[in-house]
Amino acid sequence: MRAAIYIRVSTEEQAVHGYSLGEQKEACRQRAAELGATQILQFADEGVSGAELDRPGLNALREAVGLEMVDTLVLRDPDRLSRKLSHQLYLSEELEKAGVRLEFLDFEWKTTPEGRLFYSIKGAIAEYEREKIRERVTRGKLQKARQGGIPINFDVYGYRYNPESGEVLLDDEEAAVVRRMFQWFISEDIGIAAVAGRLNEMQIPTRRRARSWRRQVVRQILTNPVFKGEWKYGKIDWRTGMPRPPESVVTIPVPPIVGRETWEKAQDKICSIGRLWAKKGRHKYLLSGLLTCADCGNTMGGSYISWWGKTARRYTCRRSGEASLQKGCSPAKVISADILEKAVWSRVKLFFWDPLGIAEEAALGYPVKLELEQESRSIVKRLERLEKGREAVLDSMAAGLVELDEKTKDRLADIRQSAERLKARKKELEHLLAASDEPAEINELHQRALFLLNKIDELAFEEKRALVRSLLSQITISGRPKKGTALKSLAGVIITIAVKNEEPEDAAFFRAILS
Repeated sequence: MRAAIYIRVSTEEQAVHGYSLGEQKEACRQRAAELGATQILQFADEGVSGAELDRPGLNALREAVGLEMVDTLVLRDPDRLSRKLSHQLYLSEELEKAGVRLEFLDFEWKTTPEGRLFYSIKGAIAEYEREKIRERVTRGKLQKARQGGIPINFDVYGYRYNPESGEVLLDDEEAAVVRRMFQWFISEDIGIAAVAGRLNEMQIPTRRRARSWRRQVVRQILTNPVFKGEWKYGKIDWRTGMPRPPESVVTIPVPPIVGRETWEKAQDKICSIGRLWAKKGRHKYLLSGLLTCADCGNTMGGSYISWWGKTARRYTCRRSGEASLQKGCSPAKVISADILEKAVWSRVKLFFWDPLGIAEEAALGYPVKLELEQESRSIVKRLERLEKGREAVLDSMAAGLVELDEKTKDRLADIRQSAERLKARKKELEHLLAASDEPAEINELHQRALFLLNKIDELAFEEKRALVRSLLSQITISGRPKKGTALKSLAGVIITIAVKNEEPEDAAFFRAILS
């Protein structure tokens, strides 16, 4: 007779019932030998819930049954097959159809109506017991969380968790990377993908030592409140799989990596990132994502269209297509991009025209000098590792262990390109650090600021756009160009500009009718 034994234990059951895989294995093998088994196959699942039907050991057992390798299956009790009654009945029927006899150590199995009824009742009790155990464990974890403890394994980039003491500590190296990610994102005119690209260029490893950072991973870090010191527990209801209401979620304090203000700035930028950093076509629009039509409520996007027989860059609130519920103004409001951008840019320059204020700010030095120094040291370490990697490849080639094939050439090329990118970034940091350390008189700085402001119109498009977005939060357009002047001026158009970082009652809003 060919027998198989199936043993399973989950961490919950081992704690409650006190038996382990070793105990089950010994007892089941002994019963199989008593039944006269000449061959015993063993299948096991350790730390796997009995509520799941897809289990490695169980799958292997079912495959062996399908290949007619098993005559008798020995288990401790029906709970080992499953803690769900429906799964127990399904598996029992499958084994019976394959001609496999079921033998339980703690349960008498009879293929009679009474035996099947008792089997069903025991299965229902097992399912009820599993739900009660899970509920007790979940309730205990929730209580621990409410008391400020960590109820489950805490595996978050930037932190280390000691399960014995229950203490959450900062991982200095990873925490420094998180701070840089937030600083890059909120202080530069870049998006999430650019942050991921910079991490990859600097060859900063992930927690799992993956080869590259993904955009979604960076987004998860930038939006996770744990980095401002708030870890959320119990966001999903285990019974329904649906999100819990915010008031039911427990907030556990942990050491913050970034300040609350920094985290909030990142969230504000992410909220507007869809409209401000959307992919642009070959025609560039300085005010894209900032314009709103006061008359219809639509945003005004850039469009290269023909108007009155002339094709050029325009801004319009008009929408087309079935997906657009709000079609915009009718007749369509269309404004020359060149004229509107020139008008707004002239106002932006007025806001920035404070050479003395710029000089005084520069004299204080860069507030992120420490971060610049840390990034520079990190780049030096990575350059050293790249050089060691290059030398290792060359040494292997010299020893005849590696041939100069296409794979080796690609590897050397990758090392060279990565080193070049890191050196370029290091050079940028050196310039920034030198500028922050360079002592200068206010008069000298004033002259430099004045010189730069006089050259502001010569900035590249991306630099101008960054300045506009750093200052303005919204531009509202009301009215429309007077007939016959749409291609020449903004007569009849009212432009209202809202400046960032201002309280509503004190906001520097201004209105001008341009002719």
